[in-house]
Amino acid sequence: MQVIRNDADVDGIKDPELKCLIGRRIEEAAEYVDHFSDLVFFVVIEVGDGVDCADAALGFSLLVNRFDGVPYGSPSFSPSWDVLVEHAGYYEFVFVLGDDGAGVEVFVSKQPGAPAALQAMCRQYAVVEADT
Repeated sequence: MQVIRNDADVDGIKDPELKCLIGRRIEEAAEYVDHFSDLVFFVVIEVGDGVDCADAALGFSLLVNRFDGVPYGSPSFSPSWDVLVEHAGYYEFVFVLGDDGAGVEVFVSKQPGAPAALQAMCRQYAVVEADT
């Protein structure tokens, strides 16, 4: 798992698609703040990562509604993210956490070996981004 909070972390991204996606989000944040870290950080869940590691980095579970505690798979589950988009190699969650628009974006690898329950939830709820 990668947590991207600064320029050095961005420079360390090896996957070209991921680097492009995060670069795009950083450019968008530049319209509002001097440095992206004032508005957003990124978590990347990769092959071999467990959902529990991401949950610890985020402070909440991706597989549970943050407001009512209902887990994914329950008939009464409803998503608590703001956006979930499908890209070629990743799913992208957006969570707005503050009234100022600050939040976190989570990228989940679509490769086999990334958390299966998380990929299943993404397949069920993600919308395809038109310009991927």
